[in-house]
Formats: sequence, C-alpha cells, structure tokens
Amino acid sequence: MYGVDINESERYYDEFYYFTDFFTRTLKPEARKIENLTDQNTLASPCDGTVLTVGEVDTLASTIDAVKGRSYRLDEFMLGHSGDSSDNSDEKNNSGVEALLKNVAAKGNKLFYSVIYLSPGDYHRFHSPAIHTADYRRHIVGYLAPVKPSYVNKHKDVFKNNERVNIFGEWREDDFFFLSYVGALNVGSIKLDFDTDVVTNEAFPDYSMFYDKNYNEIEDRGPFAKYLAKQENNYSEASEKINFAKGEMTGRFEMGSTIVLVWEAPEDTQVNLEPGQKLKLGQEIVKTPSTQ
Repeated sequence: MYGVDINESERYYDEFYYFTDFFTRTLKPEARKIENLTDQNTLASPCDGTVLTVGEVDTLASTIDAVKGRSYRLDEFMLGHSGDSSDNSDEKNNSGVEALLKNVAAKGNKLFYSVIYLSPGDYHRFHSPAIHTADYRRHIVGYLAPVKPSYVNKHKDVFKNNERVNIFGEWREDDFFFLSYVGALNVGSIKLDFDTDVVTNEAFPDYSMFYDKNYNEIEDRGPFAKYLAKQENNYSEASEKINFAKGEMTGRFEMGSTIVLVWEAPEDTQVNLEPGQKLKLGQEIVKTPSTQ
C-alpha cells in the first residue's frame, strides 16, 4: 500500500485500527539511523521525503523558492503577513526579518533553506534535524491545498496560504534556526509532541488569524525580538527555551505534507541536497565548519 515497506513498522497492516494509525505508524528502532547524533554542526533529515527545493535565501528580495519559479517572501511565509502590518498591504519588508538578515550578514553568514515533501507513502513522523533550541511558535491558520509538486507548480500561493506551524529558534550556539510544518489537503492535523496547545484543521477557523506562543514564559518576546533588540543595543538572552536533541521525535502529520527548513550557517557550509533527491530520516544533509 502506497509503496510502504511494512517490515520497517512496529505494527503490521492488520494491527492498525484506523487509516490514520497507518499513516502515523512508528518505525522499529533499527529502521533509521540518526547520523552524527551528537554533532552540533550538522543537520540530519527530519523525515522521509523528497527535496522540492534547496538554496540560499535571496537577501535582496528576502525570498525563498518553495518549488522552482515559485518565490515567497520570508515575512509572508514566516509571519503570515507582509511588512509590519497584519493587513498584508505593506510592500516594505518586515522590520524583524530585516534585523535578522542584517545580523546574519554581520557575522559573515548566510541563510539557507530546503523544502521537503512527504508523500502519502512516507513515514509521517518528524524528528529534530539538529541539536537546537526553540523560543517561539506561530501557528498560521490557513487553507489546506495539496502540496504535491504537480499541484504546487500550477498554484503559486499554496505555501503562502496553507495552514502551517512555524517554530523559531537557534542552533550552533546562536545561529538562526527555523522549521515550518505545512498542512495539506486530507491532513487531519499537525501534532507537535512538545506543544500540545497547537490545534490545526479546525472546522470553522478564522483565516485572518494566527496563534502565537512564547516558549520563554517570563519575557514578552516576538519571533525576531532578539535581532531587533541587538540593533538597539538592549538585547538580553532569553532565560527559557525548549532544547531538542538531534533525532528526537517531535511530531507527526496525518497524511502527506511538507517541512520547510531555514537555517543560518557560514558561507562555506556543505549542503548535501538537490531537488528531486529522496531522503530518509536521519541521513546527514548539511555539514558546517566546527564552532569550536
């Protein structure tokens, strides 16, 4: 069924009570290896899937390509609106995104991105791709259009309009790290093991809304507060964050969907990805110079 190797699963076909159980099946421990498990300078694939796109963020236009020829502004994708206004009328870049880009450039680094598509036959649990932290979540309420490449190629606004859960944080000590879990048609929900407040695919959502959660409960900080504060020389490190181990199971989709990664790294970072490449959970996809 769907090309699944059922021998990798901890349960066989007749042991699944519901179709969702099958799609969210867990694997035997030996089915996947997390490469370089304790190395903070490498990224592992967060899931089984296929690479749609990979590249460097266009810092002039502040865009990423979800698929070839389909560009999205960082502020629209990460925040759910363009500029500093939530009415989507601002043509200027969001000030937080601008502060992030300036901070990355000041360190001589770049922002890289990759988009990974999970087909219905892929393992549907996702794991932490790195040793990293999370300090903010934005759940953007949206539609649930298909995310398979053939559909996205013909419908340019899929990734801008689809429901998604965005996680902001850091890796490699203080480099920017971002994960987006994008919903799709027939995906009943996106479940986060570390944030059970997230409820997706509601029956009557308000499509103009987004829901935020600050993982640092002491301070009132937005997703780019650190970078804005650095510009004003009044930055103080967040006192609380969620810490993730590489390979740690962090959630699941209930059918095919997409994960978008955006990460800051030195210019000479080795990215072992190309469009169309098949990935297995845990295989090394990025290697950066040592921070030691």
